[in-house]
Amino acid sequence: MQQSGSASRELFHPVQTTGTYASVILPLALPKLYTYYVPEEWLDAARPGVRVEVQFGKRKIYAGLLREIHHRKPDHETKPLLSVLDEQPLVGERHLSFWEWIAEYYCCSLGEVMDAALPAPFKLSSRRKISLSPFFDRHFEELSEAAHLLVQALQIQKEVSIDEVRKILNRKTVGKVLQELFEKRLIYMSEEVKETYRPRMVRCVRLAEPYRSQPELLSEAFEQCARSLKQTEALMAFVQLSKQQQVIRCQEIYDRAGVNSAVLRALEKKGILELYEKQASRLGGYEEELVEVPEMSEQQQRALTAVEEAFGEKDVVLLHGVTGSGKTRLYVELIKKTLARGRQVLYLLPEVGLTTQIVQRLQQLFGDQVAVYHHRLNQNERVEMWRAVAEGQPVVLGARSALFLPFRELGLVIVDEEHDPSFKQHDPAPRYQGRDAAVYLAHLFGAKTLLGTATPSLESYYNARRGKYALVEMLERFGGVQLPEIQVVDAREELLLRKLKVHFTSTLLEEITQALEKGEQVILFRNRRGYAPILKCAVCGWQAGCKDCDVSLTYHKFQNRLQCHYCGHQEGVPTACPACGSAEVRLLGFGTEKIEDELKIYFPEANIQRMDFDAVRSRNAYVRIINDFEEKRIDILVGTQMVTKGLDFENVGLVGVMSADQILQFPHFRSAERGFQLMTQVAGRAGRKQKRGKVIIQAFRVDHPVLREVLDGDYQGFFQREIRERRAFQYPPFSRLIQLTLKHKDPQVLNNAMRQVAERLKAELGRRVLGPGIPPVGRIRGQYLLELLLKLEPRTPVLRHAKTLLLQTLREMQQTPGFTTVRAIVDVDPN
Repeated sequence: MQQSGSASRELFHPVQTTGTYASVILPLALPKLYTYYVPEEWLDAARPGVRVEVQFGKRKIYAGLLREIHHRKPDHETKPLLSVLDEQPLVGERHLSFWEWIAEYYCCSLGEVMDAALPAPFKLSSRRKISLSPFFDRHFEELSEAAHLLVQALQIQKEVSIDEVRKILNRKTVGKVLQELFEKRLIYMSEEVKETYRPRMVRCVRLAEPYRSQPELLSEAFEQCARSLKQTEALMAFVQLSKQQQVIRCQEIYDRAGVNSAVLRALEKKGILELYEKQASRLGGYEEELVEVPEMSEQQQRALTAVEEAFGEKDVVLLHGVTGSGKTRLYVELIKKTLARGRQVLYLLPEVGLTTQIVQRLQQLFGDQVAVYHHRLNQNERVEMWRAVAEGQPVVLGARSALFLPFRELGLVIVDEEHDPSFKQHDPAPRYQGRDAAVYLAHLFGAKTLLGTATPSLESYYNARRGKYALVEMLERFGGVQLPEIQVVDAREELLLRKLKVHFTSTLLEEITQALEKGEQVILFRNRRGYAPILKCAVCGWQAGCKDCDVSLTYHKFQNRLQCHYCGHQEGVPTACPACGSAEVRLLGFGTEKIEDELKIYFPEANIQRMDFDAVRSRNAYVRIINDFEEKRIDILVGTQMVTKGLDFENVGLVGVMSADQILQFPHFRSAERGFQLMTQVAGRAGRKQKRGKVIIQAFRVDHPVLREVLDGDYQGFFQREIRERRAFQYPPFSRLIQLTLKHKDPQVLNNAMRQVAERLKAELGRRVLGPGIPPVGRIRGQYLLELLLKLEPRTPVLRHAKTLLLQTLREMQQTPGFTTVRAIVDVDPN
């Protein structure tokens, strides 16, 4: 029995003889890397950046990423690498350094960075489920014996876990087998996509034998179908297309010959043609004709020269160009020059789904050289993109997550709308700022970074003013078009004079009427979705609130439901007050739904559409609305801040800001900055083509300084005033903030845990620690929240010490009995 046990141990844990060890990153929130020893069979294959299959704990198997090979023997027993999954490194050394910077700066683990960076199919774990592709055609002669066996099992069982795969194959390491099947598109993972994934298959047609190998026999084929005019035309269309291209889609035959699928099936039955399915890349190819790049204006040429000269001295340039100045034309020229040097370009946008026009414009100029990467790609599409970038995809246009793609020779990073808060990742970790991370990534590649915006963030403009970045400005609109005329309307005065009609001032209604009469389009901006944010009893003061969050429920008229915008909880609308039984239950406030509803009363002939999170949930809804508006099928577009992002319409005569007060009175040190940026950006949608537009801003407090600065287009005045306030109260850029949030379902446990953390931090950091306190929303999804803020001097030693202390304190807290279930969220540089 003893001998048998020894043999068993040798089978699963062979004696370490190589003296070689590997530090492995696991896709988990672990505070350190784990060390495994490298068996002799994997010595040649194991190198930094490849994925390795490892055992973690007693039963779980993960695909980790090998970070380092070394000969430092740990003082504890080590497990072996089970297999090496990649022939070449999946992640290069520069990107591994980028991961390490993200983890260190944003106070998270390397595993959390890995989890965010890699597409799901690269992160095998015991918990994932494997399913057979719906397009599996039962022909698998080229598969290995193990893959063949697994496919047979999947034909019987619809879905199996990776642990079950090990049992089916009677082997511990299955990563190679799964990778073989995944690369052949025979399987997919249930965790990969929220919606069922279908590979993009196109129906194609080719000659059957013997005609394929002996085309001189085609005359006989024409004789076979001589009695059918449609079959003859279809075959003729095929012959013509085959002279121009190798792969011929059935649809092309249908279009050219004017036939349907029945005709091709008849030719297949006669043995002339053969129908088959071919998988097409979901990255897509640009099939339209490319357009010529327009000539640059004198201002654009000056700015381009200034940017190129600045790149000679600085690695980062801030391009401050007013809305409509033609910044994108500069980007195009810089992209062309970077590609000519054989280097790649990363073009970052705050939300790719909201910038359809820019995507289309770049694809018209660069065609297939442009690939688009964003969160709505399914996981298989992300894998295709990953491989394309690793092979040298010239231009990648993407949201912040595109930073993690495996660029080979990155030469230029463009961060468009660099001020946009969407560049900040909020949940889950890593909670990185995409703009700042882009600057560091470019530095690792020796690339240049261009930050472009009409309303620079205070931090970026401050860096430019003190010489850390270079500054180039474009202060005129392209073609000499004037900036829009802006008018601030006093809603309080109109209310007192009884001119206010529900939520519209008389001035705004008159301007909308005039714009529609002139055939112009209108955009109305209200940064709150839904119909009404509050349902309240006029008798006892009861208010409809979420059962799991400390927020009021928003009424959505279209669904006739009350909804929580934090957790998604929904419930019906009560006909009477649940507290006192009164029927005096009233809706208060207004959102985009209500504006759309009321506009139909005042302008019944107009086509009115809404663009907010509720209206554009589907993948193509946003594109459809934008196209309809661009083609003038929509007269009035009502929207949230979606309407402020990257839209360029030639027929917008009027833009209305419905409630400036809500933006400016938000209790946050960035509220003035956000207000200036939002109102300036939405105002920039007016009059962008050869005509001056008009902007109406409704406000109850018209003496707010930000309104005056927006009115005058005075960014310099705004910056000077705001920077003085930031300096006086030691807010960024004169300090660095780290926000700590603790969560727990039991408020007493939460209080005690936060008390322990706060006392430890204050003992070493003193007055740099502010709080703790209850945030504006003190409970979300049944979890109570407490916040604590570190306000630190912007010096590296201070920041490093504070982060180390904070993470150490949190580890001690979570190891304290009773506090193990308290969740901690560390947000460095919160928005």
